Amino acid sequence: MATMAVSRSWKEVLGDHVAVTKPRIVILIALTTWAAMLVAAPGQSPPSRIAFTLLGTALAVASAHTFNQCLERDLDALMKRTRKRPLVRGTMTPEHALRYAAVLAVASFAILTWKVNLLSALLAQAGLWFYVGVYTVLLKRRTPLNTVIGGIAGSIPPLIGWAAATGRLDLAALVLFAVMVLWQPPHFYALTLFLLDDYRNAGYPMLPVVRGPEVASRHIAWYTTGMVLLSLTVYYPLGISGPLYFATALVAGGVYMALAWAAVFRRTGTVQEWGKRLFRYSMLYLAVLFVTMVIDVIP
Repeated sequence: MATMAVSRSWKEVLGDHVAVTKPRIVILIALTTWAAMLVAAPGQSPPSRIAFTLLGTALAVASAHTFNQCLERDLDALMKRTRKRPLVRGTMTPEHALRYAAVLAVASFAILTWKVNLLSALLAQAGLWFYVGVYTVLLKRRTPLNTVIGGIAGSIPPLIGWAAATGRLDLAALVLFAVMVLWQPPHFYALTLFLLDDYRNAGYPMLPVVRGPEVASRHIAWYTTGMVLLSLTVYYPLGISGPLYFATALVAGGVYMALAWAAVFRRTGTVQEWGKRLFRYSMLYLAVLFVTMVIDVIP
């Protein structure tokens, strides 16, 4: 591991503090929170409440990711994808990372409790500590169920948004949560297929590593099919979004299912190529789904 640099520019230091939070994932997660908030109570949440909700959620997710990178720095050093992370390179110490993550967690709870409501704050903390304690510490190095169970943490943000807007959790909020739960395994299985050698070298018991790419491909297809079918219930019978959402969910979901099943019956291309394709589409699909959900309820 590299030795801590004696003198570094503020841009380098700031860059490390941003990098350990996984900012691209934070943005995607915040998007689902924002969408759920607007769909739960269209036009009723003032901009300040929306802003504080997104900030509090982002800080909780950033804290979880920072704790995660601190706890996994030994295995991150074995993977090409992660070996340049600050904690692996030694440009941030584990002690500093833990303090930083703790500050982010406290700030998230304070902001959501003070400026939004206690329920949203408790949900954010539940997601944070489930990700750190259950997923990172208990599951990720021990069982191929790590993603299935651990994905619960990444599915809580829509609940945070719903609670922030209404002060409660309804059936519709739980359906959005369930859509996210079903989205997680095919997303991460695809990433593992794309980086199969990396995960093998690190020794993570991911499903594609333990049971092979063929089994993982079938699981991706099954989860994707269930997720797409469940996403349609947002339009009917729940009725929390309109025909634009339904058409988008049908088309975008149909493409996702077609890609997933095409990966199962692979005629051309490698496992890595299909994994990369599915991984990238999974992020696009989720963003399009939640953004369209909001567009359809704007007066």
